[in-house]
Amino acid sequence: MKKLNASGTSLALCALALLAVAPKPAAAQSQSFREGKWQFAIPINFVSGKKLDGEGGSFVDLNSDVGWGISFGYNLNQRFMLGFETTWLNANYDATVEYDDNGDGTVDGTANIGGRLDAASLQAVGQFNALEGKFTPFVRGNLGFTYTDSSIPSAPPQGACWWDPWWGYTCGTWQPTYDRTSFSFGGGLGGRAEFGRSFFLEASFNVLWISFSQSTPSFTGVRVTAGWAM
Repeated sequence: MKKLNASGTSLALCALALLAVAPKPAAAQSQSFREGKWQFAIPINFVSGKKLDGEGGSFVDLNSDVGWGISFGYNLNQRFMLGFETTWLNANYDATVEYDDNGDGTVDGTANIGGRLDAASLQAVGQFNALEGKFTPFVRGNLGFTYTDSSIPSAPPQGACWWDPWWGYTCGTWQPTYDRTSFSFGGGLGGRAEFGRSFFLEASFNVLWISFSQSTPSFTGVRVTAGWAM
């Protein structure tokens, strides 16, 4: 997964470089049309891997991966934008778990497991554009909640039957897993370039802190965003 992380970082750095050199000096200060407009965007996130240490010597190695999302917001003026975004990520992980068989508080063995982590965030976003032109650096802050599902079973499979309005009598099963919803917050620093009256591109470096019960780890990544102002 290191190759993915390196390629994602390189792509974002290239995007930042293109944003920096594309506008000419005179055009960089040309008028932006974003004031008073709603905007819709699709962010692509390249999230770096992370080792998370737990209690009793247990730990998780989360692989780098690519996620995406949907965002919308309103440009109060040329400099300030307020909005919301939701993002999704599915990343593989390897975990080492220390276990206690007899409940005496000492480690009796170690288990190595692998799985896939599902994560989804809903965040309120505020962005400050340093310049009023079509090209501008920006800083953004966000806070909200992040849902994580370890895909590790928490109970035996469960099933039920019901009368579906369309399909009639139907039966199904599902597998409960360990999951949780946690408070999260973060920010980003990047650049924005607008083309015409509607289309824009952004590239940024971002960090997100997730408040788990035992710790508040940070997750870093780079983002490339394509959007439209309406």
